[in-house]
Amino acid sequence: MSPESPFVPRGRRGAQRLWLWVMVLTANGGRCVYCDLADAETLEHERPVADQGHDVWWNLLPACDRCNGWKRGRTAAEWVADMKLQLRWPKLRFTKNTLPLATVEGIRARVGRTRAEIRDPDRSRWFEHHYGDRSRPPRRAGIHEVARECGRTLARYPHRPWTTPESPRATGRFCTRRMCCPGSHPDARWETVMVASLDHHRFQVAAFEEGLHPGDLLGNLVRRYLAERGGV
Repeated sequence: MSPESPFVPRGRRGAQRLWLWVMVLTANGGRCVYCDLADAETLEHERPVADQGHDVWWNLLPACDRCNGWKRGRTAAEWVADMKLQLRWPKLRFTKNTLPLATVEGIRARVGRTRAEIRDPDRSRWFEHHYGDRSRPPRRAGIHEVARECGRTLARYPHRPWTTPESPRATGRFCTRRMCCPGSHPDARWETVMVASLDHHRFQVAAFEEGLHPGDLLGNLVRRYLAERGGV
């Protein structure tokens, strides 16, 4: 992944590129890391920018607008502590808004898992490869739609495509993960196959069940056929 500048000029906060928005918003299953129920809507600074928190990808978490507003000005740990005190002594007003205790108890673990997910270099490189050339929509609604589109795409895979093998000769410019982009692999060659619609559907289902890209499954069948012919 291309390194991002540690700082964003004042007045341009939130101007991160589209691929970074999608990378963060799809973490934690696309849900807010705090309430773990609402859809992720914004890039939340785990350590607030006003408290020396950086406006960079390693300080960002997926959050809904409500939790982002409730947490404002505090780190996740500080907000959790305030909510626990408020729930224990409600008359003392440690914080104005709180989540249910069971939800609060799970925030630390969710934040840790989600931060590790976002910082996975294979995952971040996959998002940069697939969304790095796309222009960022002018409105957040457009960004949210791209994130939902990405979530639907990922849901079709039996497992995450960035965990599948890639070409050892990958240049970093194009994705060569076999699960999603085998056609950009340096050794890949395209071949047209003519099949009936029903057979095509059944083949797609079989590839999914095998955990393979359809092109890889077809390649396996071709290799098996050639092996049976004795390499002719």
